[in-house]
Order: sequence, then structure tokens, then C-alpha cells
Amino acid sequence: MNCINCFPFQMLALALLDRIVSVDKQQQWLVYLSNSGYLKVLVDSLADDDLKLQSLLTPQPPLLKALYTYESKMAFLTKVAKLQQGALELLRSGVIVRLAQCRVYDMRPETDQQGLFGMRESPVFIPAPVERYRQILLPALQLCQVILTSSMTQHVQAAGQVLQFLISHSDTIQAILRCQEVSAGSFQELALLTGVISKAALPGVLGDLDIDINEGMQIELQGHIGRFQRQCLGLLTRFSGSDRLRQFKLQDDHAEGDRVNKRDEMELAMQQICANVMQYCLSLMVKNAPAFEHTICLFTPSLSESTNRDGPRQDTQTPAIQYWRLPGLGIIVYLLKQSANDFFSYYDSHRQSVSKLQNVEQLPPDEIKELCQSVLLAGVDKISTAQKYIVARRRLVKLINNRAKLLSLCCYIIEMCLFILWRHLEHYLLYCTPADSQDSLLASRLPLKSRKIQGNIYQTPRHSYVKL
Repeated sequence: MNCINCFPFQMLALALLDRIVSVDKQQQWLVYLSNSGYLKVLVDSLADDDLKLQSLLTPQPPLLKALYTYESKMAFLTKVAKLQQGALELLRSGVIVRLAQCRVYDMRPETDQQGLFGMRESPVFIPAPVERYRQILLPALQLCQVILTSSMTQHVQAAGQVLQFLISHSDTIQAILRCQEVSAGSFQELALLTGVISKAALPGVLGDLDIDINEGMQIELQGHIGRFQRQCLGLLTRFSGSDRLRQFKLQDDHAEGDRVNKRDEMELAMQQICANVMQYCLSLMVKNAPAFEHTICLFTPSLSESTNRDGPRQDTQTPAIQYWRLPGLGIIVYLLKQSANDFFSYYDSHRQSVSKLQNVEQLPPDEIKELCQSVLLAGVDKISTAQKYIVARRRLVKLINNRAKLLSLCCYIIEMCLFILWRHLEHYLLYCTPADSQDSLLASRLPLKSRKIQGNIYQTPRHSYVKL
């Protein structure tokens, strides 16, 4: 497999293995690959790919054969990880450990700010360094996410290994969480990463790691986890309908070709990011709260974020909350209202697209042309009417599926917001009284309890608040 001219055979072999695993319902081939050591050899080969992949991040890279082989290899491993037994075999083979040792994930290129929303792309065959980097990083994040989802019986072990992967590449992880670039690629990165963090950086994971941890190392690891948690919470202020992203979602409704698809991808990624963060909040609260009076309070009893956003000056940029401060419940209230509005908007769009799909032949020519231009970059006027109908149907089906995913995510976000809001209000109203009535949900309550809240510092039962 290391010969000079064996690239086509590597690709064919990986494609064949991928297909075999897909049709092998009895998982006999998976058992054979594991017992014979072939799966372990494939996993270990990731270390050999590391140096080759690093050379691909230069401005003038060599041939991209190593990248294509790596993508095929990761696609096969991800297919294996979708099976519960396959995920366990990959954990035993140390695939996450190998990924943690790869240095290529630490070589994140500087992103080029080309235009306000990063939509301009040069039409060249070789992708830019940052795009090549994403082709390397995204398969690794997808593999981690699938392993976390599939390894139900060994979830703690999987979460521990994935957490080690995140900490090994903490500089890259934190750079992604800061999200300085607004583009479809950066949002896709962030959506995958928040999904991984929400399942891995959980309370109690450090205590179940299969490594000896002294007190100093435990403090360092807790610091990394705390930063991940704070930065994830800080994302809510950026993706709960902030002005800059809302303008992007509403801008250029008649954009053509690939820009329309990228706008759809960004909108879906933004909702996925919010859903992942809300899932993370729920996990932090539930896993650390054996009783209601010991609820983990991730949000302060303040509605200032919601009132600031809903005030008379909607044209101003909402100031971002520093990631080291706990956000207020106003973020949750605003996200709840925004998700409800988005749900009805997506529902109307979904219903209209279904109606158009059922009556494509009755649509006006201009609308047919607009739908075709969303799929074809050029040459719409040169194809026949029958072909235009086929292309329009393809676009409508894609739009319907996109809106269905958005509706599902909105429902999930609304459900999580209601639960988190309920748990916080129950804790604050039953177990706390305000020491400072300014900007507080509890300003109108009588002081029935002795426990007090002062600004952003809470005096509550021990272990009531997550360590951020």
C-alpha cells in the first residue's frame, strides 16, 4: 500500500471495503477485519498520513493524492463507526488516540477575509489552504461525533478519548469556537465541533479516564473543559439572531447558483449550532443536579439581553457578552422567541415548496428560471423546457428537505429553551431571593428565603453551579 503507483488501488480497496461493510448486515466482515488486525493497521496508518497532510497546507501544495486517500480512509472508518460494534472496535484500535497525535490539526491556516461574509471564492481547481485544512479536520470531527453517538455501552470511554483529542488540539478548538470568520465552511466546522463538545466535555469524564492524573494535571484539564464550556455558552449571543447574521440570512434573496446553496448551508449550520449548545446546557444541568434545589444555574436571573434586543433600536449591533461571564436568562428568552418565529417562517416556506413541487408545470417561466439558476451556474436558457422542470424539481426537493431539517432543529431548540427556562425559574423563585433588585427577575418578590443573589455572584447550595 506504500508503493508509488498504488494510489488507484488504495482508492478502489477503500471503496470496496466501504461497500462491503454497508451490505454486511451480519457484521461478519467487521469481525474478520478486527480479528485479523487489518482494522488496526488501517488506524495506525493515520500516523503515516500526518506528515503528508501537513505538506498539503502550503500555498503551493504537491499532488493532492494523500488528501483523497485520507478522505476515503476516514469515510470508511466513519462507516464502521456507525455500527455499535464497529465503534467499540475502533476505540480498542485507538483511532481517537491516533487522531490526537496528528499534528496536522494544529496547523490551522489564517483565514482570508474576502468580503464581509466570506462569500467570494476564486474559481481555481486547487482549493485554498483553509479549505484544504477543513477537508482534513471535518472528517476527524465527524468520526468523533459518530463514535460518541454509536458507543452507547462504552460512552464514558469514548467521551474520555474524544476529550483527550480536543485538549491535544486545544488551540485549534478555541480558535474555531471564537468564530472570527462568517462563512459556510467556518459554520460547518463550528456545528460539528459543538456537537462533539456537547457529548464529550461533560462532568465526571476526567474521573473515568484510563490514565493516571495528578492534581496539577487535573486542574489543567479542568481548565480546558471550563474554557470549552464558557466559549460554547458565549456562542448563544452570536447565533441567537444577532444583527450581522440576521442580515446575512435576509440579504440577497435573488442570489444565484452556489451562493444560494451556501446561504442554505449557513442557515442550517446556525440552527445546528444553537441546538448543540442547548443540548450541552441540558447535559450540564441534568448530570450535575440530583435535586431541584441543587440545579446547575448556567444563566443569571436577568432579562437584559432580551430587552436590549427587543428595544426600539434594532439597527444597532448587540454587544457580545464576554465569554468569561455567565449570560442571563434573557438570551434563552430571546432564542425561544426567535426560534418560534423561525419555525413559522420555515413552515410557510416548506408548505409553499411542497405545493410548487406538486404543480411544477403550472409555475410561471420566471420562477422556473429562478429555481434552475439555484442549481445551474450557467446555461439555463440553453436547456429544454422538460429539462428545466427536472432541474426545478431537484431544487424544490432540496429546499423541502432543508426546511424539514430546520423545522426539526427549531422544535428541538424550543423544547430545550423551555426546559432550561423552567429549571432556572424554579430554582430562583423557590430557593433564592435578590440582594440587589436592579435588573433581576426576582425584583417584585418578597424576601421569603435567606439565600441571596448579588449581581452575578450566587450564594446557593454547594455544587449548585457549574464550574466555568
